[in-house]
Amino acid sequence: MEKLLYRFSSYHIFYKKVKLPIKFSCKMIKYSLDSVQTGGKNMETNLIESFKTSSINLNIESSKNFQHRLLCNKDEKIITTLRKELESCDEFIISVAFITEGGLALILEELKELENRNIKGKILTGDYLNFTEPKALKRLLNYKNIELKILSKEKFHAKGYFFRKDNLWTLVVGSSNLTQTALTVNFEWNLKVNSLENGKIAKDILSSFNDIFERLPKLDLEMIENYEKVYKLSKSYSKAQEKLQNPLFKKEIKPNIMQKEALDNLSELRENEKEGLLISATGTGKTYLSAFDVKKVKPEKMLFIAHRKTIIKKAKYTFESIISNKKMAIYGDEDISDADYIFAMVQTLNKKEHLERFPKDYFNYIIIDEVHHSGAKTYQSVINYFKPDFLLGMTATPERSDDFDIYGLFNHNIAYEIRLYDALRENLLCPFHYFGISDITVNGECIDGKTSIKNLTLDQRIDHIIEKSRYYGYSGEKLHGLMFVSRVEEANILAEKLNEKGIKSIALTGDHGDNARENAIEKLEKGEVEYLITVDIFNEGVDIPCVNQVILLRPTESSIVYIQQLGRGLRKNENKEFVVVLDFIGNYEKNFLIPTAISQNNSFDKDFMKRFILNGTNMIPGESSISFEEIVKERIFENINKTNFSTKKNIEHDFELLEKQLGRIPLLNDFFVRNMIDPSVILKFKKDYDSVLKALRPDTEFGILSEMEKNFLTFLSSFFTPAKRVHEMVILLEGIKESKISIEKIEEILEKEYKLKDQKENIENGIKHLSKEIFTSLSTMKGFEPILEKAGGEYQIDKNFKNGYKNNKYFRDLIDDLIKYNLAYVEKNYKQYGKDSIQKYKQYTKLEGFWQLNLDFNNGYQVSGYMVFEEAKKVVMFVTMEDSSIFDNKFLDQQRFPWFSKNNRCLSRNNKLTAEGKIAKNYYILEIFVKKSSGESFYYLGQAEKVLKAKECFTEKGVPRVEYELKLKNEVPKDLFDYLMV
Repeated sequence: MEKLLYRFSSYHIFYKKVKLPIKFSCKMIKYSLDSVQTGGKNMETNLIESFKTSSINLNIESSKNFQHRLLCNKDEKIITTLRKELESCDEFIISVAFITEGGLALILEELKELENRNIKGKILTGDYLNFTEPKALKRLLNYKNIELKILSKEKFHAKGYFFRKDNLWTLVVGSSNLTQTALTVNFEWNLKVNSLENGKIAKDILSSFNDIFERLPKLDLEMIENYEKVYKLSKSYSKAQEKLQNPLFKKEIKPNIMQKEALDNLSELRENEKEGLLISATGTGKTYLSAFDVKKVKPEKMLFIAHRKTIIKKAKYTFESIISNKKMAIYGDEDISDADYIFAMVQTLNKKEHLERFPKDYFNYIIIDEVHHSGAKTYQSVINYFKPDFLLGMTATPERSDDFDIYGLFNHNIAYEIRLYDALRENLLCPFHYFGISDITVNGECIDGKTSIKNLTLDQRIDHIIEKSRYYGYSGEKLHGLMFVSRVEEANILAEKLNEKGIKSIALTGDHGDNARENAIEKLEKGEVEYLITVDIFNEGVDIPCVNQVILLRPTESSIVYIQQLGRGLRKNENKEFVVVLDFIGNYEKNFLIPTAISQNNSFDKDFMKRFILNGTNMIPGESSISFEEIVKERIFENINKTNFSTKKNIEHDFELLEKQLGRIPLLNDFFVRNMIDPSVILKFKKDYDSVLKALRPDTEFGILSEMEKNFLTFLSSFFTPAKRVHEMVILLEGIKESKISIEKIEEILEKEYKLKDQKENIENGIKHLSKEIFTSLSTMKGFEPILEKAGGEYQIDKNFKNGYKNNKYFRDLIDDLIKYNLAYVEKNYKQYGKDSIQKYKQYTKLEGFWQLNLDFNNGYQVSGYMVFEEAKKVVMFVTMEDSSIFDNKFLDQQRFPWFSKNNRCLSRNNKLTAEGKIAKNYYILEIFVKKSSGESFYYLGQAEKVLKAKECFTEKGVPRVEYELKLKNEVPKDLFDYLMV
């Protein structure tokens, strides 16, 4: 019996002959070392072969799982590997010179599970240079399964992470300490090797570790507190030294990369426009950006407007740090008689007696901060009064405008956008460690959007919140937390009960005025309270840099609001290294918006969402990390699978938002360019955009399409969109321009504009699809007319298509839009670099798979398993990873997997090789496509390098078939491999 252990919502035991699947959990704790990881080989044999590949000849066949590997944060964050090893080990050892809170935060979820499973661990660190953080040591001291020791007053530089599974040790040795930067972004060198317990390398490393570890006393709280005194003195001394260095030298503040781009855009915009809108995520320095632009423009008079005194004061301070040759003053507080640049509260300035102190053209440059409030009368009176040379609006949240058309106010001129993902990539924001935590169940029912106030404020739930808050912690000396809840009553009761438990908290609602809010914020900043609890008044327009923990206790109804609330903690601050985000996830209908919001990918691609849930840490830039509890993963996966994203309501949300931004009816390509719901999702709602427009805006007069024009549009929308290569669109464009289509001319265009050579085969195949020569027997195609027709041995655009394109502007606009979107989609997602148009690790339907391989086969929907093409000497394989059968079609490693033929197949018949026998003899080129059972499309994994094994076998019912072991030419990327293996 080959046993597999899983982290459970339930136990699962599979037998090779008899399978008893119950329910498949999201994460596998331990693969069967005999079957899944080793391919049935003896462990020693695998290690020997892998050593030969790693150290003698890379062409020697061996298991990727055991080959030596360099970990350096290049293609994959080092923390990804460490997490995987921690998840499945039977024992672990960590030996590092430094440990920080940020480094520890990266593995908190795994450490919790290890403690629950009573997996023993040893951690050794040092106090050299007083870099190790006492708070991190105190946290490690709480784990019952971890023995913690510190090597004191010695130059301890060793860095290694060691994991035992049965008698196999995985050793990661190199340069990385247990710190946030070392495990995510720094350029590091760590070598990952495997050794059996009796291997010399394992013996030497473990012996060296134990020699030190065994002679040291076990760390206790008193020892940590003594070290903490030295640590604090050292930090104080370092800060004092920084202040003493060059006290007269003031460091010049310069714009970062994104600010430089924005400044260039503003300069270009000002050549023809008088208004511009800057959209910048909270904490990315939009006030500094505006100061840089004012410095560049050098206006004689400038006005900066905001709705809060704190914003005005900080803005003046920022401008003074950038511009030294202008006099600045706050209106109402300071003398403005000789001020060049004035900073004013809109509530004061909007009054008639204040406005009329200034001529309408007095200010050359006006800046409105938090411009999403500009629909208010106070803002409108100021904006309508003044006539500046240039008006700049700034906001992090243009979407929260209470239906006021902010974009129209600025003539739809978006000067620049700095969104969360880009800001993290450029290190403009504080890193965050996100933890998706399961909310409690009450009477067997999980918390959801309909849960009563009574159950939302149960002591059981509050204790659960406190427990998780304490476990996941925060960065810095004191807790400065924000909680977002679903209802005002919940906020008030929660604050009351937290105060009763000694956790100082203040509930803030819409009933509280500005003074009450400012006082509460001040108390949070000073550490007089630990939490401010609110529903939505802190979604935007609030700057509290000290926030180091954000707790989300409400359903996710909007990705925009979600990012606004998460963003409250992302402003950088010298007193925090990171912010902890605790998301208590119940049985919420829209929890699928979580991966959409954090990743900033709004395409609603189901596979992308799932991959992000599993491997978000590796997919998000910078030092941030993403972790979900197992039950939470399952809840989100379930919702993703069952949700139809192509609904009128879902599409209409982005449609209306984009309509405001553009000041016109959006086209498909507008959604794509603006990173909104993907047009491919929109076209699943209706088969073409003409039908979509008339469904969303039934009272709007659009153009009229003839029956033939509608036929052409639907044909292109249904079968050529989204495109997986540029060829068909280039052919279409050329056919519209010219009377005849020249393959030679298309080749020239592809080489000149797309750097693609040797494309004749792809072009000819594209022509066959546009002319329907390939689609003739496909039932779903029978109602459509071909776009290309053949005349005199040459191809040309169908006359009806060309006449419609020439004479019907509405038809022309829709066709041009489709072509633009398809070309942009390919450029972003399917860009071709070589001769072949099909791209490894990209998704294709069965029909598209044959299409992109240039195989003239038109019935892809009907193919079951695989299709043999004798003339091309190819076999196209479509493999589905079945959750119910761990031994069928599951990878052995990132390059090898078993595969089974169709039933009632054998290697030879009547002394003649069958197609399956030819596959075994490597007669064919094997093209491999793989998907999960719940997936809509297949991932193309490239060609098989060879068939390693083939043998005849029988199914459980005694039906003959052939079992193979295939080796791919290229290793499957780790994140895709992990996703397919779940």
